[in-house]
Formats: sequence, structure tokens, C-alpha cells
Amino acid sequence: MSEIRFDLIHNEYALISPERLHRPNCYATVGNKTLDNRQYDCPFCEGNEHLTPPEIFALRNNEPNKAGWKVRVIPNLYKAVQIETPFGSKEAGHYEVWNGYGAHEVIIDTPRHITKMNQLSKDEYFNWLHVLRLRVADLKNDKKMIYATLFKNHGHYAGATQSHPHTQLIALPILPKQKLSWFRYAFEYYKRNSRSIFDTVIEKEKNDSVRVIAEDNYFIAFAPFASSFAFEVMIISKIQETSTIVDLTDKNINALAKFLRRIIRAFYKQLGNFDFNLVFGLPPLNKNYVSEEFFDKLNLFWRFHIRILPRLFSLGGFEFESGVHINPVSPEDAAAFLRDSLEGE
Repeated sequence: MSEIRFDLIHNEYALISPERLHRPNCYATVGNKTLDNRQYDCPFCEGNEHLTPPEIFALRNNEPNKAGWKVRVIPNLYKAVQIETPFGSKEAGHYEVWNGYGAHEVIIDTPRHITKMNQLSKDEYFNWLHVLRLRVADLKNDKKMIYATLFKNHGHYAGATQSHPHTQLIALPILPKQKLSWFRYAFEYYKRNSRSIFDTVIEKEKNDSVRVIAEDNYFIAFAPFASSFAFEVMIISKIQETSTIVDLTDKNINALAKFLRRIIRAFYKQLGNFDFNLVFGLPPLNKNYVSEEFFDKLNLFWRFHIRILPRLFSLGGFEFESGVHINPVSPEDAAAFLRDSLEGE
């Protein structure tokens, strides 16, 4: 059984999950730079539903656990946390330990065994984002779930162990300390300036006009001024009071599907086949004692966003120790590079 342990020295939680050791291709030293993409034994392919645990949800018009779906959600076979674990915590001397209660889901983006996100159609992007919104909304109903991470590991160097496009959702009964610090920072900014820090950044990027890659009525994409990763891109919702993906309407989701697809296609056009992490900037799911000071004002100071983090270079000891990343590509050059590939569309 997994445990969430609090690190007294570093003031952060660690998730101890021995189940994860049994994942295929999970060792960094195996050298499998190209993930196995054989369709006949891919557990995420349509027709191979018997190779996965029973589904939690699927976008389909027929009976569960059969072919005929568009997006399928299953429990992760190698769960970092699980809903069946008793909820609760205990003290072990000076240490604090939470049982590994939570949710760890795999959202299979498409039944097609493709290996690049630029191969997804507009409808597939919409269906994928629509299901992500449904799953976050559903987990929010469990008041014991405090925080959720929604992310995509694409490619070996991004931590993926399956080549079939998929996304993961992990919900926890705690709010990570680093995230808590970020939410407090954004809330304090809002209190001092009576505006969201995201609105300030959007205004600055539009005025500078050197790091913006694309913009429409709902979203803006740019290379952050202090990008941690080479070719890092951030997409922020320009729609007021949309702190989470749950706040996006169908119209917004449709706009995001088209917008994100353009950005992803620009990446592939310029970088070729590349590994990346894609993370959704979600606020806490539910209020607890550490978030009660700002939780009810999240829609005023937080904004739904997406970060795309290409894994072109390895992280070293400096990054792990300092928390400061060395980025060899200026955000201004990265933005111009990606912007060029959008011209003429």
C-alpha cells in the first residue's frame, strides 16, 4: 500500500508507491529511447479492452469495456494512490504519514494507436478535453480529495511507459506545499493589486509582442519570460472567472481544442518528434484547513492554464538542488521559431 509521507527537512510531501516499480519500461537506464508501439498488444488500443482494468468512464454509445469508444478512462494498473485505501493519517514520532488514499486514472485520449499528438483530429482534441473536464468535476464531488494533477507524459524522456496517447489524473487528500506556496503568492498579488497575476502577465506579453505565439478571443499562448525549459509554452485562459477546466463551457472547450491543436502542430513542425510533458494548472479541488484563506476567491485570482514542457535536455544536480533551471534557448527565440510555423495557416 502506498503512503504519503511528509518530509520534515524539505517541507514537502513524498508519495511512496512500491506498485509503480512494476510498470513496464520504468527504468531510466534501460535505454529504450523509442517506446514499443506495437498495436497488437497495446492495452490502450481499441479491441484490447480486456488488457486493462474495467473502465471508470468512456465516451461511447454501447456497453462498457467493449470496442466502440472515443475516449476511455481506466484505473492506472500501477496506482500511485487508490480509492480503496482507507482515508486517514497518523503520526510516527516526528513524522506524519497519510494512507495512500486518492485516485489515479488513465485517460486514453483516442482509440487510435498513433504516436504523435499532431495526428489527433479537431474532434479528438474536443472529446479528450471534454472527458478531462468530466473527470475533474467528478473527483471534485469527493470532498476528501483536496488537490488533483492532470498531466501528460509523452515519450520516454518525459516519463511515459506507453506510446499510445494518454493522460493521467492523480487526486490526493493533501495540497502539496509547493503548490500551496504558489496559490498564496497569487492570492497576495491579487489582494495588493486588485487583479489577477495572470491578467498582468497577459497584458505585459501583449504589450511586449515578442514572446506571444498565438492568441484568439479565449486563449493566449506565449513563451514565458522566465521559461524553465527550452521551448516552454504557456497557454492561459483569457476568460474571467475560469480558474479550472471545470469552469470552461463547451464553447470554450471547442475553442481550446482548436487552439491547442495549432500549437502542438507548430511544435512538431519545428522540433520534429519530441518528448514533452503537458500539465494543466488546476486549483485545489476542495477546501481544507490550509486553503480556507483563499479557496472561495480562486475564481478571482487563479486562471486555468496549460504548460507544455519539451524534454529536449536532461535535468542535472543544479536544477534538483536549487530549483532553478538552466535554459539554453531564449524565450524570445523560441516564440519566434514557433510563431513562424503558424504563419499562413
